[in-house]
Amino acid sequence: MTTDAGSIVLGVGDADALFGEDAGAGSAEPLQIVDPHEAVVSPFDFAVTRGDGMFEATVVWDGYAVSLENHLKRLAHTAAMIDMPAPNLPAFERAVEQLVDEYADPERGPIMRILVSRGPDRATGIGAAAPDQPHVWMFLDAKAALHTDAPITMTTLSRGYTSDVAERAPWLLCGAKTLSYAVNQSAHRECARRGVDDSVFVTDDGYVLECPNATIVARYGDEFVTPDPSIGILHGTTQRELFAWARQEGKSFSYARRMPVERLREADALYMTHGGWVIPVRSLDGRDYAVDQVQADSINAAIHAGRTRADALGIGPDNA
Repeated sequence: MTTDAGSIVLGVGDADALFGEDAGAGSAEPLQIVDPHEAVVSPFDFAVTRGDGMFEATVVWDGYAVSLENHLKRLAHTAAMIDMPAPNLPAFERAVEQLVDEYADPERGPIMRILVSRGPDRATGIGAAAPDQPHVWMFLDAKAALHTDAPITMTTLSRGYTSDVAERAPWLLCGAKTLSYAVNQSAHRECARRGVDDSVFVTDDGYVLECPNATIVARYGDEFVTPDPSIGILHGTTQRELFAWARQEGKSFSYARRMPVERLREADALYMTHGGWVIPVRSLDGRDYAVDQVQADSINAAIHAGRTRADALGIGPDNA
């Protein structure tokens, strides 16, 4: 192994174990741990040729993978949306345990990513002759650009479609967490050109969606509000942890079926949530917002300690 051993942990998945119906299917371990510099992705893979696959990402804090159950449930939801085999969730949980067991770095909160490709591109000569099954890679990375909870500046960006697109055009896969993130990356470059940290997508008819790789949450007094996922966005995992914290603290929360962008701008405070972090927003479209860093630190501490874990599993638009 290289000098990155223990700081960057890479595993290659056993598809039979990770997508088999039997929790004990496949090899004894669902992952094979490999050198992080080893070449493990084929250029003939759908992940490379088409960006066709799915992923999840979160922080692992002191060995605890934040919101893991909700991340894996969302992985299964995406798999169903994009016509991939159903993942074996207990096997994926064991794979995460393998990664964590191999981790040996003083950084408390490395990034974890689960990457799943549809497998070999059947339109290529190599792919046509390969086994037709998903390919899985998972890693922990303590050397990455890690999340912080420092307050950020934001802008709104048009997503280029109306608020009923998820209903009208389900083939656009709105609400699926796929590998196709070229638009999201482009949005981040636009933010850099505008001199802001991140953005919130809005529909052409003026409703709030989500951030390129996060969820937006508004606070009005003691109520926390986020757009309903049925509009065609991801159901945020960290957002659910935030809502669980709010419930535990005697505050309220709700999902807005339609949230006009002007209503978002009228919030008392804004938060961007993703990857196991709740991040205060200090400005949106040039409007400043109060930042309670002590409260943000308290929320993140509760999430990272697992205090909100059980409650977050039961939170959704139907029981807000």
